[in-house]
Amino acid sequence: MIQLHNRTTIRSVILLGIITLITITAIATTPACCAVHRSGGNADLVITVNELTPQPVEPGRDLFLSVTIDNRGGGAAEYITLTIIPDSPIILKNENDRTMRFEKIIGYGARVETYLLHIDPAAVSGYYEIELGTTWTTDEANREQNLTVPVVVRGAPKLMISDITIEPEIIKPEDTFDLSFRVSNEGTGTASIAQVTVALDNLSAVPVGADTAIIRKLVAGASERLSYRIMVSDSAEISTHMIPIVMRYGDESGGNITSKSSVGINVVGDADLCIASVRTNPENPETGDVMTLMLRIENSGHGDAESVKITVDIPFEGTRIAFLGKIEADDDAPCIFNFRATESGDIPYQAVISYGDDLGEHTTTVELVLYVGDGGNSDMLIPALAVAALIVVVVFYLRGKK
Repeated sequence: MIQLHNRTTIRSVILLGIITLITITAIATTPACCAVHRSGGNADLVITVNELTPQPVEPGRDLFLSVTIDNRGGGAAEYITLTIIPDSPIILKNENDRTMRFEKIIGYGARVETYLLHIDPAAVSGYYEIELGTTWTTDEANREQNLTVPVVVRGAPKLMISDITIEPEIIKPEDTFDLSFRVSNEGTGTASIAQVTVALDNLSAVPVGADTAIIRKLVAGASERLSYRIMVSDSAEISTHMIPIVMRYGDESGGNITSKSSVGINVVGDADLCIASVRTNPENPETGDVMTLMLRIENSGHGDAESVKITVDIPFEGTRIAFLGKIEADDDAPCIFNFRATESGDIPYQAVISYGDDLGEHTTTVELVLYVGDGGNSDMLIPALAVAALIVVVVFYLRGKK
């Protein structure tokens, strides 16, 4: 019995020793951090961005932002505010989200908040910022922390022309004129290597110099004035012509954009009337003759002559005004006047040509001379010759009688 009791006591002592050793080992190897997991200490809030999409964002599009407020301290943060202040092109869609308030974030706790924003359609490409700030109270002390979130806005350029000037304002075939206009970037992105071409291939006009101008870079809202010199051909139709303006340029994403516009010009026709020939019937009129004067009026201009009227001031009895109506370009028309010649010699007179064309009313005066022979001398010559012939006959008759 005594042996059995001794064995039991020894086993109990050994078991107690093993348990004590295990306990000591566990306490010795426990991590020190676990020892500070208590409710005391200061709160330390940090804002981190979880998601910002899309990036880059285009003007007129929505932007989604998700953030986390981490409490990296062991103490609780109380009376917490979270404020968002975006740059002006970035609009907060829910104004109630501008300042958020929370009662508490426990030690080593976190809170996730999301924002829906909108990019102003008129925003230009560039880098913008969203300011986030949080304030809190810990151990009766006020603290704050801020974060700046960069936002990339990438817009699209849009080139347009305006402020068009044409010099001179009146353009005729064979004229040279200056065309200028302003190229403006009305879009939200930067245009690069813009080629602005005056397309004259299908028009009766040719460039005097280069037909393409290059703008290296044109940011949103900027503009540049371009000028071209153009010559209208002799065969240009008298009408309104549309000159195509073709613009090719690159955007910020590396893409290519082509846009077209046009400028209207009005090519007017200028008539040019002159007297091509002068004829009389009889060809050599004399005093007392009833004669016809015919003037052929030629239009050597590019446009039609309307309401053509010819007036002559010959000091004879007869018609002095002729109405020809319309004479088309490269055409002619006769005008006829009938007179009775009442004077002889070189008779100076004026032919006044009046007409209208696309440029207005015109009057041209031409100085002319009409020769009229002296019809009285020829009438006396015939009787004189008759008398002379009679005298000759009488003389020969008397000689024969002798």
